[in-house]
Amino acid sequence: MASPVYERQFIRFAESAVVPDADSLEAFTLVAVNTSVQVEPSFIDQATGAGEVMGVLQQDIPAVDLDKATTLPRLATVATSGLLLVAIGATPQTKGAALKVDANGKCDASGGAVTCNGTTPIVRSNVSQGGVEMVLVSFS
Repeated sequence: MASPVYERQFIRFAESAVVPDADSLEAFTLVAVNTSVQVEPSFIDQATGAGEVMGVLQQDIPAVDLDKATTLPRLATVATSGLLLVAIGATPQTKGAALKVDANGKCDASGGAVTCNGTTPIVRSNVSQGGVEMVLVSFS
């Protein structure tokens, strides 16, 4: 089975999720399931610190322009397992560290520790992807 490859990223598993109308989310940031909305596929929000994350969002999701009904609903692809690229916040993490996330869903050494599917994602390396600094993180 082939996996999508973006430079060094390898996606093992991905899921679809719904982004709320008013939210604007950036690609390669961490997202969490919004547990207050019980639907399938799950509604997601930006991960904002320590806790359980769903995975890494794979595309930019702009806020909905309410006069264009064709933008609703918005499905997002969330990579949940593999060697995944994650955007870096203000303070990059070192290789071998447990993944931490800031209030914007980005990898940040001063953020809170996260888990995904009950396991701890680990930073494997720092990379420059198209001139943007990111980290490669292994998700089980």
